[in-house]
Amino acid sequence: MLQTGPTFAVRPGSLTYLISMDINVAFSCTCGAFVEQNLHFSTRDPSLDIRDVEENLYDSIQCDGCSKDFEVRIRRKATETNVSIAGAVSLEFEVLKEDEDDELQWVIESSEQLDTYEDVARYVYRLLKIPVSDDLEATLCNMLYAQVVTAVEAYLSGTFIRTVVNSDALIRKLVETDPALGDRQFSLKEIFGKLEGLKLSVAKYLQDLIFHDLKKVKPMYASVLDIDFGDIGWLFRAVLIRHDCVHRNGVDKEGKPTGVDKEAVVELIKKCTSLVASIDEQIQFWMTEDSEPALS
Repeated sequence: MLQTGPTFAVRPGSLTYLISMDINVAFSCTCGAFVEQNLHFSTRDPSLDIRDVEENLYDSIQCDGCSKDFEVRIRRKATETNVSIAGAVSLEFEVLKEDEDDELQWVIESSEQLDTYEDVARYVYRLLKIPVSDDLEATLCNMLYAQVVTAVEAYLSGTFIRTVVNSDALIRKLVETDPALGDRQFSLKEIFGKLEGLKLSVAKYLQDLIFHDLKKVKPMYASVLDIDFGDIGWLFRAVLIRHDCVHRNGVDKEGKPTGVDKEAVVELIKKCTSLVASIDEQIQFWMTEDSEPALS
């Protein structure tokens, strides 16, 4: 840890600290690709400081579009957190709650992923039927399109985490097929906490890795659960359109409208619902007590 006056420069993995912190970072690359990633840091607890000491945390993010590496700098004090990324366009960030164990425990235990998705789809259908003026319809459709994409992402993430973390055999298979998790070092607290501590650690790893990242979700479903999504190029495109709906008010980087209207939202719901139904049917195989994956 480098100390200069009241400022600490810390790079992840160098020391052990008192708490964990997660930051969701989203921005556009100059190549036009949208970049979003959750960053995880081990850091000291600022509430323990007598002075409002500043801490500098560093990480890097790679653009999937052009493979450019961006260095992320987080300047953190007890009273505020700031993120800077040189070369990033339209940078946004959110400091996630530092204590997410309750939320993760809900994901592990909940069996409501399908019901939650179906509720969203049903509500979106109902909202589409409400008469609105032409000048409001485009904004409404942009919002609803983004909501559908987020709902299916949440289903995919939550379903995978719940299914895998509640099966010792699937956790073993995940470790076998994911070298990054297999090489991860667990703390003594997690080990002495036995299974529940390890479950939370695996759930957190998966949540940070796959939420909002279909390129990682699809192969993990295939390698761990033997579930093939088939061709979901339409969903990858929908994620890009969602970004334009949320961050550019319904236009692409060149200023052209994305063309999201009621028909586009309805078509997206149909495709997402078909995908979710297919996955949920196959997931039931892993919900039976005697189902064990074939371990290599």
